[in-house]
Amino acid sequence: GYHHTTKWSWIKDCWGDWVYVLGEEKTEYVKMDQPRSCSYQKWNDITKKYETIVLGNSSSPKDAEHGVELRGITLRQLRAIMANIKRRCVTEKWVDFKGVKLDPKKV
Repeated sequence: GYHHTTKWSWIKDCWGDWVYVLGEEKTEYVKMDQPRSCSYQKWNDITKKYETIVLGNSSSPKDAEHGVELRGITLRQLRAIMANIKRRCVTEKWVDFKGVKLDPKKV
């Protein structure tokens, strides 16, 4: 897992709708071994509100074969990769193909 820090959070406005706002900085530990649903917000012209569209359950090797459109990397996975790079690059003395030390910010 990794620690993720953000100032963004969800709150209910005076009409009872959830809105994304900038607030106090908070850090949470993201467990990579736990399933997490993926979703996005879609505007509904009829209700004039955003709807949450869930992209399906997390997949596992025993699940049926998915199409190419479901094989991308999530932001959560990308952040985990960055945390891994920051934690290991200098400690393990990573180098490029020419033997030059790598900077974690440039990997």
